[in-house]
Amino acid sequence: MSTRQQRIQNRLRKQMIMRSLMKGCLAIAILVGTGAFMLFLYHQILVWMVEVEVAEYRELQYVITVPAILIKEETVITAPSRGRFENQVMEGERVRSGSVVGWFYPEGQIRPVTVSAPRGGVISFNPDGWEQVLDGFSLEGGDRNIFDYAPRQFNDGSFQYERGEPILKVIDNLVPLRMVVKFDNSAMSEPLEIGDTLKLICRDEILGEARCESVWTGEDYWTAILSLDNFKEDLLTQRRIDVDCITAVYRGVIIDEKALVKSPEGYAVYRLNEGKTELCPLKVLKVHQGQAVVEGIEAGDTVVTTPYLVSEGMIIR
Repeated sequence: MSTRQQRIQNRLRKQMIMRSLMKGCLAIAILVGTGAFMLFLYHQILVWMVEVEVAEYRELQYVITVPAILIKEETVITAPSRGRFENQVMEGERVRSGSVVGWFYPEGQIRPVTVSAPRGGVISFNPDGWEQVLDGFSLEGGDRNIFDYAPRQFNDGSFQYERGEPILKVIDNLVPLRMVVKFDNSAMSEPLEIGDTLKLICRDEILGEARCESVWTGEDYWTAILSLDNFKEDLLTQRRIDVDCITAVYRGVIIDEKALVKSPEGYAVYRLNEGKTELCPLKVLKVHQGQAVVEGIEAGDTVVTTPYLVSEGMIIR
């Protein structure tokens, strides 16, 4: 082979090697670029999924919903014999003591018997059978399983009565309401004692503060009698209701419970500082209904509520 041919072959061999190197470099660049892009895309997706909130200084109310039976000052008027009642007052009407509320026609008689109000108050034609049960009721002398009781109801709305059956009742709306309530032991933040006051809410309406008159503690539940300082007209015809009891109020910096990070040393939270996450140790004072009262951060700090998606020093824009 001549010298010229050898030079040509060497040149072709070098060109092939150069092409292979260039293809390899291009493949590596593509892989590196794809990896970098995928890493960037992964980071952006993480950032997009990260959720944050601003810590606030406010109240955290410990609220539990309990069943309640209302106790009122009420007097029932019963039928003197078998017969028919003709009312002269309307449901919810206020009457004075001695006012005529209707006439009772004994069976077989033409002349009626005048029925008068035994006390002043509000008329109700819906005696529910609880009146005698709750008259003078106390936890010491009453049935602590009162919530299992189902009283017999007589009035079917026909205004025809047998002797002794309740016709109507007069409710004294000047006497503050009382109620028997039942607390689940596991729901109580701390023991309820005589003299304690609870803020009560019913159907989003504030009833006011109620004082604990007496309390009985059982294995699974507590029964207590609470007294309000006034009468609530909206509850005039109600007997069994559900009441929201605010048993405790905690004030401080409040964040979502999901933001808490548990560690061997206690709790921490990821806080944003100039766009970067930093892990701040916390002292948790109280957790209730997904909210936590904490010390260690300030009101106005932005915290991450999806801590499992971030790490120390992560940039969040």
